Amino acid sequence: KKRERGNKKKKTKAKMEGQTNEPTYNAGEKKSVAEYQNMDAEDESLRKYKEALLGKAGDLGDPNDKRLVIITEMRVVVKDGQDIVYNLEKKGAENEMIKKPFTLKQKSFYKIKVSFKVQHELITGLKLVNFVYKKGLQVHKEEQMLGSFPPSASKIVEVIVPRHDWDQAPSGMLGRGNYKGKHRFVDDDNKTHLEYEYAFEIIKD
Repeated sequence: KKRERGNKKKKTKAKMEGQTNEPTYNAGEKKSVAEYQNMDAEDESLRKYKEALLGKAGDLGDPNDKRLVIITEMRVVVKDGQDIVYNLEKKGAENEMIKKPFTLKQKSFYKIKVSFKVQHELITGLKLVNFVYKKGLQVHKEEQMLGSFPPSASKIVEVIVPRHDWDQAPSGMLGRGNYKGKHRFVDDDNKTHLEYEYAFEIIKD
């Protein structure tokens, strides 16, 4: 009986300290595209499926460019007006946008269209977060889920923010003035793959 009581005390202490024999769940690590492609390589139907999902082995991107998400263009689409286009194909060009603000008339309707591509790895759960600031204060934030993308050196993906309806430029003395914006591309692991700033001014009609 003394031994039984001693064993019960030990079991109670183990439970209190969180020492259980129950198996713990460990999330699997993400694999690279190459690792996925090499799995079950002898299965032809599976190989074709993975090629559609992950991209072709020879089309994964520039091996000398380590970026995973690359922006190629940002376009401001103005309703009943002319598009404002930033060509960003040159590496690092997105970092110069902040120096070249675009202009919008107050009360005008507009969208922002971003073109980008993914290379080297499969990016899952990618979303675009758009921040807008005035005089250092955040005045707007918008998130748009984009989805998952296989790597491709040639495929360009286009996204429009907002996807539905239009944004309208503010008006009045408080609405007009200089603004700064920021785009951030974040995946489902909350990893930022691309971030850049832009600027614009709201003026009178």
